[in-house]
Amino acid sequence: MTIQPYIIFSLIAAFGFAFSSLANKFTSKHKISNNWVLLFYYYLTIIPFLFFLPLIFNVSFPQSGWIFVFLYALVFFIGNIFFTTAIYKLDASTFAPFFQLQTAFIALLAFLFLKERFAVENYLLLALMLVGSILVSIDEKFSIKTYFKLATLLIILQQIFHAFSNLFAGFALKSMNSFTFMFWGDLIASLLALIIIPFVGFNKLKVSFPQIKPLFVGSFLSTIAATSLFTAFQSNVTISSTLALLTSPIILVFTIFLSVFKPELLEHHTKKVYLVRFIGVLLILFGALKLSL
Repeated sequence: MTIQPYIIFSLIAAFGFAFSSLANKFTSKHKISNNWVLLFYYYLTIIPFLFFLPLIFNVSFPQSGWIFVFLYALVFFIGNIFFTTAIYKLDASTFAPFFQLQTAFIALLAFLFLKERFAVENYLLLALMLVGSILVSIDEKFSIKTYFKLATLLIILQQIFHAFSNLFAGFALKSMNSFTFMFWGDLIASLLALIIIPFVGFNKLKVSFPQIKPLFVGSFLSTIAATSLFTAFQSNVTISSTLALLTSPIILVFTIFLSVFKPELLEHHTKKVYLVRFIGVLLILFGALKLSL
C-alpha cells in the first residue's frame, strides 16, 4: 500500500507544530521570564528561516492583496500577545487543545458576519468543543473554576484573533500563492514586533544565546510544519487539515511521558488529571473534525 505524499507532509506538520509549542513552553518555564521579551524573540528567530522560502518555493512580490496580508499579520500578532502572556500560566497539555477551537470560532464568525446558518448538529458540536475545553483545563482540584481564570481567557482571545486572521488569509490567498503569503505575512508580523522595543527597553532585551536557542528550534520546526502543511494542501485540503489536528494529542502524549521521567521539565500531574484532559482533547478533536468536514 502506497502512502500518499500529502499524508506524510500533514504528519510532519502535526509533529512540527507540536514540538514547536513545547519549545515555546520550555523557554517560558526555564529561559525567559518576561512575556514581552519572549514575544520579541519568538518573531526575531523566525526571520532567518523565512529567507530560505524564496530559495525553495515560488515566492513573489504580490501585485495586490497587501491590505489583507497586513491585516492578517496585525491580527495574528495581537493574538500572539495573548498567547505569550498565557503560556506562563498554563500547561502545554492545556493550551495546545485550545488551538483546535479556531474551527468553532471561524464557524461563529461566519454566523455573525457572513450570515451563514448551520444545522442544529453543528451547534451541538460547538457545545461539545466547549465542554472539551473545560476538561483540558482541569487540575488536581477537579474544579470548573480552573477554567474561569485570566490565562484561559487569554488563550480563548488568542484563538478568536487567529480565527479573524484566517479570514484575512483567505482573502489574501485569492491573489497570491500560499508560500508568497506565508513569507510576506510572517515578515510583516516580525517587523511589527519591533514596536516592543520602546516599551520593554534594550536592557531587558539583552539575552544570551542559550536563552533563545529553544526558540530557534521552535521557529525552525514551525517553519517546516507550515511549509509541509501548505505543500499537503496543494494535493488535499480536507484530509491534510484533519491530520494536522493531531498536534494536540501529540503534545498530550509527550507531556505525559515527560511528566513520568522528567517532571521538572514541563509539567507534572496525576494520572486522573491526564485522563480527564485526554477526554477533553478527544471531544475537541471530534467536534473540530466534524465541523471541518
